[in-house]
Amino acid sequence: MRQVLHTITGLNVGGAESMLTRFVAQIDDAGYPSTVLSLLSPGALATQLPCKTQSNLLTLAMQRAMPGPGNLLALQRLVRQNKPNLIHGWMYHGNLAALIGSVASFIFAPVIWSVHHTVADIAQEEPRTRRLLRYSAVLSHHAAAICYCSNAAAYQHERLGFDPRRSVVIPNGIDCHIFCPTYERRVRLRSMLAIPPKRRIIGHFARYHPMKDQLSLVRAVSIISRNGYDVQLVVVGGGHQDGPVREAASKLGIDDRVTTLGIRHDIAELLPGLDVFALSSAWGEAFSVAAGEAMASGVPVVATDVGDSNWLVGPTGMVVPPSDPNALAAALAEVLGLSREDREALGDAARERIVSNFSLEIYVNRYLALYEQVLKGGYRANRNIA
Repeated sequence: MRQVLHTITGLNVGGAESMLTRFVAQIDDAGYPSTVLSLLSPGALATQLPCKTQSNLLTLAMQRAMPGPGNLLALQRLVRQNKPNLIHGWMYHGNLAALIGSVASFIFAPVIWSVHHTVADIAQEEPRTRRLLRYSAVLSHHAAAICYCSNAAAYQHERLGFDPRRSVVIPNGIDCHIFCPTYERRVRLRSMLAIPPKRRIIGHFARYHPMKDQLSLVRAVSIISRNGYDVQLVVVGGGHQDGPVREAASKLGIDDRVTTLGIRHDIAELLPGLDVFALSSAWGEAFSVAAGEAMASGVPVVATDVGDSNWLVGPTGMVVPPSDPNALAAALAEVLGLSREDREALGDAARERIVSNFSLEIYVNRYLALYEQVLKGGYRANRNIA
């Protein structure tokens, strides 16, 4: 049995956080029992960790992402007490905490970094993120491996100075047992929201953030509606119920055609009810978990060309330029204009693409192979693993 310590900023709802909770549930039986160290106070996803890992959940309870001297001493103490054989960092702060913890504790366990963000233009990042990227680039050669969830993320971070000799790409994995199409699930969302039977449902599941560019999606829905399509946009995630999406819908006169829900924990039950899923991100997206979950649920995806959207969607949906509401509207209209049979066939192909290439089982096996290589000291960069 080899102990793994996972370090992450927090456990609020997000793609990387969701991947961590699902991943640790799988690797315990493979001989890698996990402890999770949350730098901030754990968020809502802490309850979704497996019971054994929940009992091993640690936290520095930091008030902000940058640590003070007391936090560093606590990190040193917790890592020393845990005595991990391997430390796996998640996202920028978690990556640096993994490296600092390994050295400061004198455990010197090998460290894997995982990066879940793209940086197409560093000027778009906040100043503190730019500083974090500079520190990470300088220290990156100390990681045993740097695992990116998309090829785009790998290329962009290497351009910023991250050590290319450490690079490996393991795309996010989708639990195709949880996310799957069934008749009962298809009708649940429509029934819950009292959406008329013939109205087409466009879904977008993500927290509000400017990089997600949900306002372009609202404008695209406005264009579709003006062109005679009977559609309902359903937006799920934090920051939407009384936020910019609602304000934009009101200004565009489509308030009744936009439904905003808060954070939900029954996403797998809601996704199959969509006719199409829209990923509208303008930047920052590496490999969308939400889009992959929609595809596994038998829903075709229209995505903006950010991160590895083309690799994810392939021929089973459409990819359009970011920040272009007209292009997004045209693609959504094309999918919604298909017959029900053709749209369902496209959704079936989307699910098969996820099952064959991006399932959780494939993700776990790729990481376990990386763990073995790192622990044996024989890892060599292998960016294109898919």
